[in-house]
Order: sequence, then structure tokens, then C-alpha cells
Amino acid sequence: MYEKYDILHQRTCVETPQQNVVGERKHQHIMNVTCSLLFQSGLSKIYWSYVASHVTHLINRLPSKILKGKSPYEMLYCQPPTYLNLKTFGCLCFASTLENNRSKLVPRSRKSVFIGYKTGIKGYVLLDVKNREIFINEKMLSFMKIFFLTI
Repeated sequence: MYEKYDILHQRTCVETPQQNVVGERKHQHIMNVTCSLLFQSGLSKIYWSYVASHVTHLINRLPSKILKGKSPYEMLYCQPPTYLNLKTFGCLCFASTLENNRSKLVPRSRKSVFIGYKTGIKGYVLLDVKNREIFINEKMLSFMKIFFLTI
């Protein structure tokens, strides 16, 4: 398959990160930002994968010198990314509950924490503060301030 595109496929040796400098640097960048956001948000380490996913979402939308001021997103989709839906990781928010599942005496929103985006879905990945349930919701009122949790 690689030969079709004149690509020479080589594997690196075990425990030799110096053989894959570019990949290792990007991995280190992602993990450094992931640790920073995780510590800043006050969330437990068990949510690290959501943090790393959010970090890659952000990095893919930021302009890069290597790409002459364009973002990886822009290079892939031939249009600049929108920044309108960006939210602060770990911020307190209230997710709207579905109208057909509630009565007049049921709360209209759930107190939650924003933990990321779901690819292919126009919604946000949220963590319910009360029962620690992770769910996706389209409607969210965000306070854009950091809410420290002990979850």
C-alpha cells in the first residue's frame, strides 16, 4: 500500500523516542497542556482522556508557524475554523433537560461541568456534578468561569 504512493514505511526501535522526534514532540506538547488543564480544572485524573481530546481539539484549530499561519483544521478542510463554540474546559455550566422527560416540578437544567466536544455531533460533552454521569447535550448555559471540583 505504501509503495503505491512512494512512501518508505519504517518502524522505530523499542524505547528510542529520538527516532521519532516530531511525533514525540507533539505528544509531549499535548500531554503538557493536558496536565495543565487537568490541574487547573480540579477534576480527577480519571477524566484525562477527555482533557487530552479537548487539547487536541484546540491545537488543531490554532494557527501554526509551520503551516504559515494556518491551522491544521484549515489545511484539512480548506476553510478557517470557527471559534464561536469554544468553551473553557472545566467550567461550570447548566445543561438543558429534555422537555419530553420533565414535568412542571422537575428542574429544567442539570448542574454540569464542560469536559469536551464530540466529533460529528453538534453538542458538548458534560459531566453531571451530582451523579458523575457523562452525557452529551446540545443546549448549555455556560458561566465561562472555572469551577473547582473534588470529583
